[in-house]
Amino acid sequence: MSAALSLGPERAPDVAEIVRSALQPQVGAIDRGLYPEAVLRALGSAGAFTHHVDGSTEGLVRAVDAMSEVATACLSTAFCTWCQDALVWYLARSEEAGAADQVAAVASGARLGGTGLSNPMKSFSGIEPLALNALRVQGGYRVRGRLPWVSNLAPGHRFAAIFALEDGTRVMAVLTAGTETVGLVANTRFVALEGTGTYTVLVRDAFVPDVDVIAPDASTFVPQIRNGFVLLQTGMGLGLARGVVALMRADVRGRQQAAALPLGPAAIEDRAEGLHARVAALADRHADPARTTFLDVLRLRLEVSWLALEAAQAAMLQFGARGYQEGSEPFRRLREAQFVAIVTPSAKHITAELARAA
Repeated sequence: MSAALSLGPERAPDVAEIVRSALQPQVGAIDRGLYPEAVLRALGSAGAFTHHVDGSTEGLVRAVDAMSEVATACLSTAFCTWCQDALVWYLARSEEAGAADQVAAVASGARLGGTGLSNPMKSFSGIEPLALNALRVQGGYRVRGRLPWVSNLAPGHRFAAIFALEDGTRVMAVLTAGTETVGLVANTRFVALEGTGTYTVLVRDAFVPDVDVIAPDASTFVPQIRNGFVLLQTGMGLGLARGVVALMRADVRGRQQAAALPLGPAAIEDRAEGLHARVAALADRHADPARTTFLDVLRLRLEVSWLALEAAQAAMLQFGARGYQEGSEPFRRLREAQFVAIVTPSAKHITAELARAA
């Protein structure tokens, strides 16, 4: 066990210590497929998943900042952090007693889990049909369907899902992964983020009890949580940009040779600071269900995607042939940055929403 996970009873490690001592030495293994469970549980113990439970502006920004710290080293772990944060966000915003009872275990990292809302978010935007269907039964629901690419999962982990009833009502609830009726299938390999516990989930007549319902009417609940859901993602892109800045500055000779390139560390930092200020401003409006506010959040999210892509590209240009070698840090960061732009809501999804609103 690394030093960051065993500092003794006198002082618990903070997020920066965990990143430096426990996460950084494992980033190569995580990139190749190691799921960072011990690091995630340590982050939970350090309070990384608790900041936004109260729904305050300050708490939401602190959650983004904690995720950003993780993303300076490893986007895979930062993405798992976002998955965990999103599940906390849903449970903490729910008015259902059963959901409230589950917040503490997820926020502390004692129970890990995923968000499961990629397909529903696309469904609400008319991009694809809802993947899960259900029947109302005594004490709960019987759910069936196939949910592609849910992350931060392993047997026993929890994840949120939305399923449609015969009358069209959409219900949001939490399910347990890796059971006889909720199977996990790893049916592809990714160019990056292979260590994120990402699976296709096969739901075969699974019983979901009423106590696991987050929202009996997801259509009214999602507009209340979607701003926070998207704002939390900005921690991934902002942190990756910060990590790229550190990488570029540590390469002293390459930085001197690349001084005339159009995007350097100082410009990346300036853009990141400006975007972070906008995160704070929009966090103050996270509870506003108006579409205009959501569009503002999407614009910000899109700009964070562009920054991550451009920063990682700048590092590749600075490193040149050294960055173009298999296993290089600039290339890992470039592959990770591309994920920032394609995770739901993707750049393609966002630009379509913004074009529709124009």
